[in-house]
Amino acid sequence: MPSFTTTTTALLAGVAGVFASPNSIAARASDAINYVQNYNGNLANFKYNEAAGTYSASWNNPGDFVIGLGWSVGSARSITYSAQYSAAGSGSYLGIYGWVNSPQAEYYVVESYGSFNPCSSGVTSLGSITASDGGSYQLCTDTRTNEPSITGTSTFTQYWAVRQTQRTSGTINMGDFFTAWAKHGFGSSYNFQVVEVEAFSGSGSASVTVGGSAAVASSSKVASSSVASTVVASSVHYTPTSSVYTAPAPTTSHSSVAVAPVSTASVSLVSVSTYIPTSTNTSFGSPTAPAGCVVKYFYA
Repeated sequence: MPSFTTTTTALLAGVAGVFASPNSIAARASDAINYVQNYNGNLANFKYNEAAGTYSASWNNPGDFVIGLGWSVGSARSITYSAQYSAAGSGSYLGIYGWVNSPQAEYYVVESYGSFNPCSSGVTSLGSITASDGGSYQLCTDTRTNEPSITGTSTFTQYWAVRQTQRTSGTINMGDFFTAWAKHGFGSSYNFQVVEVEAFSGSGSASVTVGGSAAVASSSKVASSSVASTVVASSVHYTPTSSVYTAPAPTTSHSSVAVAPVSTASVSLVSVSTYIPTSTNTSFGSPTAPAGCVVKYFYA
């Protein structure tokens, strides 16, 4: 794998201190995209908008490039993405890419690929798993000896998961793969983690939107009165409508919830409730939302 020249940007000033308690809410509610992977060398016509979580690229017989948007520190987050990916004749991948510091390892969750399945040959098969969304992934590993890495030239393990029914949009629960790989020596000292496009041959193009971490669901709507509201599930967002925030039961348990009325100028946490969702326990109390404020709901 190549050496890594990356661009990182800080989170918006003040945001990191907004959700001070509990720590689990603070960590997840501030889980904004803050990392640009740009090992490119002008090979990919890479254009990105970090704030919007979007990027695009096109290539024609490139050397190896790795580009993407994500996080400076990886985690077992759930990542939502959508892409237009055209690479049928190209050696390329669309998916999640990152590194672990100790033991040093490089990892991929390949959602779609061009002409080459990286688990097809020259690797050690680890079988397959069924992910949280029902998709089947082929698992494999490979040892890279004296190859470029995030610390210079080193020897490290590559961990791969390749989706058997390819797709270009969806939600990836990284915990599924970290758990499976951990049985084969995968560590938990995470370096960066991005939704990536990589290519090393042929031609193609991609346009990608990174939806952020699905471990933090967030929505906003201007409150029309001093009454707080109910959060109703939809395919895209939660829409406040009445006096109590109600969260749909997610597919996996979450430990706690924060509700924050937000003005246009600042963000302030006004209530935190312990919340363990089940099929019947999906609501919790909340403060009133002052008229004209934006109500934001988070679960983590």
